[in-house]
Amino acid sequence: MRRCGDGCDGAVDAMLQCQKVSDFLIAASYLSIPLELLYFASCADLAPLKWLLLQLAAFAVLGGSIHLLAVLSHHHPHSSGLLLASTAAKLLAALVSAATALSLLTFIPRLIRAKLREALLRAKARQLDRDLGLIRRRVEATSRVVRMLTRNIRASPLDPHAILHTTLLHIADALALHVCAVWVPGPGPDGDDQVLQLVHQVSLRDKGAVQLGSQALIPADDPDVVHVMSSEAAKVLGPGSALATASPRGSVAAIRMPMLKVSNFDGGRTPEPSSYAILVLVLPDTDGSRGWSGQDLEIVEVVADQVAVALSHAAVLEEWQSLRDRLAEQHGDLLYAKHEAATATEAIHSAQSAMCGAMQRQMHSVAGLLSMLRHAAATENMRPEQRLVVDAIARTSALSLALANDADAETLTMSRVPFGLHALVRESMAVARCLSGCSGVVFSHQSENPLPEWVVGDETRVFHLLLHMVGTLLSRRPCDGAAPGCLSFSVKRRSVSDEERYGRDWTPMRSSTGCTVRVEFQFRMETPTVRPASSEMGFSFGMCNKIVQMMNGSMRSSGSDGARITVVLQFHLPQPGVHRRTSAPSIPRFDGLRVLLADSDGVSRAVTRMLLEKLGCQVMPVPSGAHCLSLLESAGSYFQLVLLDLDTGATAAEDVFEVALRIRELRSSCWLLVVAALAFGGGDDGGGVRETCQRAGINGVVQKPITLTALGAQLTGVLQNN
Repeated sequence: MRRCGDGCDGAVDAMLQCQKVSDFLIAASYLSIPLELLYFASCADLAPLKWLLLQLAAFAVLGGSIHLLAVLSHHHPHSSGLLLASTAAKLLAALVSAATALSLLTFIPRLIRAKLREALLRAKARQLDRDLGLIRRRVEATSRVVRMLTRNIRASPLDPHAILHTTLLHIADALALHVCAVWVPGPGPDGDDQVLQLVHQVSLRDKGAVQLGSQALIPADDPDVVHVMSSEAAKVLGPGSALATASPRGSVAAIRMPMLKVSNFDGGRTPEPSSYAILVLVLPDTDGSRGWSGQDLEIVEVVADQVAVALSHAAVLEEWQSLRDRLAEQHGDLLYAKHEAATATEAIHSAQSAMCGAMQRQMHSVAGLLSMLRHAAATENMRPEQRLVVDAIARTSALSLALANDADAETLTMSRVPFGLHALVRESMAVARCLSGCSGVVFSHQSENPLPEWVVGDETRVFHLLLHMVGTLLSRRPCDGAAPGCLSFSVKRRSVSDEERYGRDWTPMRSSTGCTVRVEFQFRMETPTVRPASSEMGFSFGMCNKIVQMMNGSMRSSGSDGARITVVLQFHLPQPGVHRRTSAPSIPRFDGLRVLLADSDGVSRAVTRMLLEKLGCQVMPVPSGAHCLSLLESAGSYFQLVLLDLDTGATAAEDVFEVALRIRELRSSCWLLVVAALAFGGGDDGGGVRETCQRAGINGVVQKPITLTALGAQLTGVLQNN
């Protein structure tokens, strides 16, 4: 072998060093490849490539081992162990590399197919992204149309046609339609068959023109109508369709819509539509290229729900307006009826007040005449029977006046003054005997034990109760042809026993303090046949029962036929020395007293004149306050006293006060006394009225009814005080 010298030796050494370094780096790289394969195999699921990875790992390990042995052979070039190891490694590497090469023949086509599949998946993913964007745009467009329709429906005026017109106009604008129409079912011309009629149609070609009922009717059994009504999906109609013929030329789509009414809403359940309408949408026919796509039909289905809401809103609103009109009409009728009832009530009250006033004026006159009769009965030699008749008539008149006052004031008052119980019983028996005789019934009476002569209570109310008992029993007398019967009356002083106190028909008496007495009044009709008592218990019985309760008493109707009425009343006994005067009061005389009498009622004026003349006065009667003032201005110095009784209803007191003030102005030239006759209503004692009269210049007040005794006492007081 030829040597190169020292220069060549240095170059060879350098190359050997480079080979050692290269082999070392190659060995390190080969040995790191299995580690990387193992790492990525653990991070990903590479089960189908497991065998190929093992081959590659073995090839890399063997290749790295060969280069590592080459590095070691530079240091020990003549080592037999290294030579043997290098030979074995190269043989194994040759086998593994051959197996790996064969495996790659099947792996590379699979890899190419995977790449193609990846490319296809990427293309499909891009297509899905585009479809998703398109769907999002569709949803956004649909939502925009729905929001716009909802906003315009809410902003439209409260009119069914305006709501429907606004909805159709904005649908046509949003979908770029040529015509938008609504067909609803209805009765046919003969009233039997169902047809479709056009209720609203909006045309953008004519700038929103509206047509109502301008098209011919379409039968409900038309094939296209039945096809549209069969499902909720939108349908594209052909050129020969009846709905398409009724609309202008263009691509036509139709869809059914539910129509809801107020009657379809039942609680919280989903309303069931009673009928369906058809929405017809027509695209503009420009060049025949535009038609209805699937996306457009989806939008139509969504928009149809909003149109159905608008239709239901319009129907409900129309029914609500109709109901409101009916309620307004009923309210007007109720107001008119209320006004009529108020007018009738006012008229009834006015008539009742006028009747009570007229009755009171007549009863006042009767009371004045009876006062003269009672004075004549007390002073003259009148028989007891005549005196009893006069007293009974006077008591009956007082009762009639009290009832008239109660009807006028609509209240029930009770007075508690001493009165003669014996006199009340005698006069009640006299009236009962008279009524029984007129009815053809025999009357009898009995008194079992002595009664107190004087008690404290309301004699008018007690007399009312006794007359009510008599009238009730006489109204049940037998019919004509039967036995007349007998009405018996008994009165006694008694105490309430335990049996009566706890009886079923008795109202328990309230305990009372002081010295009291209980008196039982009983009327009994003895006859074979008596009418039933059920129809007699009316308003009068209720009023009498209330009077009995106010007088701390009890009232019952007993007997199988209701022919016995018993009343137990409780009275207070008067204090010693407090009694009525048994003798007739003395009547003063005013001989020569010149009196000017102003009375608006002719009967009352005549009675008052008789009373004044009975007292010895010289009377000049005039019919009004104006005549009184006129006469006083001309001959005021002639009269000494003026008696004003100007009863003109509710303004009587005002008229009296006005005339009294005018008379007061004339007193500067003459001496004159003024006396007014007024009625105190509602239980008033007259204190406030007397003070008002004093301020008006009235010297005295006589309370109606004017009686001979009261008039004489009042004139005496006025003359003494003035």
